[in-house]
Amino acid sequence: MNSIAIYFRISTVKQELTIQRDAVEAWLKSLPADKKPKKVRMFQDEGRSGKDNNRPGFATMIELARAGEVDTIVCYKLDRFSRSASFAIRTILELDSCGVAFISITQPILNLGHENPFRRTMLAAFSEIAEIERDVIVQRVKDGLAAAVRRGKKLGPRGISKAKKAQIIELFDIQTPKAEIARKLRISRTTVWSFLKSEGYCFAPDPAELKEA
Repeated sequence: MNSIAIYFRISTVKQELTIQRDAVEAWLKSLPADKKPKKVRMFQDEGRSGKDNNRPGFATMIELARAGEVDTIVCYKLDRFSRSASFAIRTILELDSCGVAFISITQPILNLGHENPFRRTMLAAFSEIAEIERDVIVQRVKDGLAAAVRRGKKLGPRGISKAKKAQIIELFDIQTPKAEIARKLRISRTTVWSFLKSEGYCFAPDPAELKEA
């Protein structure tokens, strides 16, 4: 571990970071001299839900990891990283592909440090879980579309492939803003909105959409 990022998160302003900080400091002190990181960066989000994947501190940390400026991400527990297990797994797998390890100091079974002898097994398990989740989402979309056709329902806007329909629902389920979904999939926000509405999703407009209205 040459350059590590430590991430803290609390859901409400009434909570304190003391427990997380004390645990991380104790963990750092317990490391052998030759294992201590040369550089430590700390990131935090206060009053932000773990279901919100657009937290500023979190986003900055991930971008640095992708850029190769961080080789290990450390957090108190996995739920501080994200409350969505599926999002956490996908992000950890992406980080590993960039050469970035993940360590939960209170859940060693989840640690994917590069020296973990079971790292490959854990990555294989995580990959399988992510694939199963993707297959379930795709099948759910197919079943929903088939049921809609049987009811004589018009299937949303034309020109969207089944794969993109599955991606829209997958991204929306992890609370990705509709504008971001449109950007990632290179389709219009109106198309995203119309499709989700046709699938029976009820939601308030994104703040950006309200400003443009």
